[in-house]
Amino acid sequence: MSMNRTDVVGEYLREVELRLSGLPLLQRRELLADLETHIATLRAEQGAQSEGELIEILERLGSPEVVAAAAYEEAGPRSAPMPGPMPGPMPAPVPPPTAPAQSAGSGLPWWLIGLVAAAVLLFLVGCVGLMFFAQTSGTDAPPPAPAITRVG
Repeated sequence: MSMNRTDVVGEYLREVELRLSGLPLLQRRELLADLETHIATLRAEQGAQSEGELIEILERLGSPEVVAAAAYEEAGPRSAPMPGPMPGPMPAPVPPPTAPAQSAGSGLPWWLIGLVAAAVLLFLVGCVGLMFFAQTSGTDAPPPAPAITRVG
């Protein structure tokens, strides 16, 4: 059974959501909405048409475990990630993997920074394109009328 593109993204987001169950509901919903928007932007920018291209985009974002670990790291020490889907009672929370210390000013998620950078780049390309077409359309003046000479 082959999944379509929406199923692949939906499954990816469900896997991330399962791993974010230790975060507050509103924070989890906001993160998933931002992630879905980021994926849609990447799809549009790269013109991803096939399922393989979409899977490539998701692989570059990182596995659901990596994305969830980054979200827990961003949320701070009070939030601890829960392991993936497992039947039965919930096991004790697992602390997020330790990473190099971040500077105090780096409070934005990496994918949000990338999304803003992509939007700015798209805007600049659009401006340059408009300037180009405005210049070329000004040179399309009609040819001058032929001069009429009287013979006589």
